[in-house]
Amino acid sequence: MSSAVLPVPRAVPQIVTLTARTLRERWRSTFGWGLGLVLIGIMQLAVYPSVASSSEGMQAFVDQWPEALREAFSLDAYTTGAGFLNAEMFSMMIPLVLIAVATTAAAAATAGEEERGTADLLLSLPVSRGRVVVAKVLAGVVSVVVVATATWLTIVLGAPIVDLDVGAGDLAAGMIMTTLLAWFFGAVTLLIGAATGKRAVALGVGVGLALAAFLLNALAPMADWLEPWQKASPFDWALGGEPLLNGIDGPMAWLLLGLSILLVAIADVLYHRHDISGR
Repeated sequence: MSSAVLPVPRAVPQIVTLTARTLRERWRSTFGWGLGLVLIGIMQLAVYPSVASSSEGMQAFVDQWPEALREAFSLDAYTTGAGFLNAEMFSMMIPLVLIAVATTAAAAATAGEEERGTADLLLSLPVSRGRVVVAKVLAGVVSVVVVATATWLTIVLGAPIVDLDVGAGDLAAGMIMTTLLAWFFGAVTLLIGAATGKRAVALGVGVGLALAAFLLNALAPMADWLEPWQKASPFDWALGGEPLLNGIDGPMAWLLLGLSILLVAIADVLYHRHDISGR
């Protein structure tokens, strides 16, 4: 009795091959961002014992700061393990680095290929633009996950050494919400790149919107006229619930993921408009 072998859909090996190719092209960038963030994490872990040893004086000093400033930079529980990491890593450093990884990958995904003149060569192969977009998105997603996971492991392994009391699950919640935030701005950048075909424009708009959203979220507690607009910032969606302290905010997580998928779908449609052959 002969056994039939189910054929693997042609799209799957093509997408896997293109994803692996893109990851190989970007490994130096991913490694550099990851190493930088890991080193920053190690530096912060090294500083924590001195903060903990003078916790009462340090917290009293922080408590003298204006309430809006403490809220903007998550300083209310600064001398606790989770509060320290929330202020030093999760309020700014980790989100901005992961967004940088996502936006640079997204800007190079379609617009970068077109500017380098490699898009025509790539699309001369029997592969559709849709599969190219999927592969490029997957490569960007993996790059962000690699950097986030390396940072998470560094803190998880280093925290017990310096008596920093924070759970691996709490760290994972903070990292997941931050990763979703980065994917969102990566999707925005991909959309701009697909619409314009200009890598610099895509990167400039994506990074510019991310910085504007960050500043809106940070400055809103200090400016009454900005406060009503804080909820419009994706940084508030991802980090407003302080996931490192309170866990994943399910509705906000789904909102960020859903919007990212929608933006990628629109980018795919726009990218197809460049495809005269309709392949």
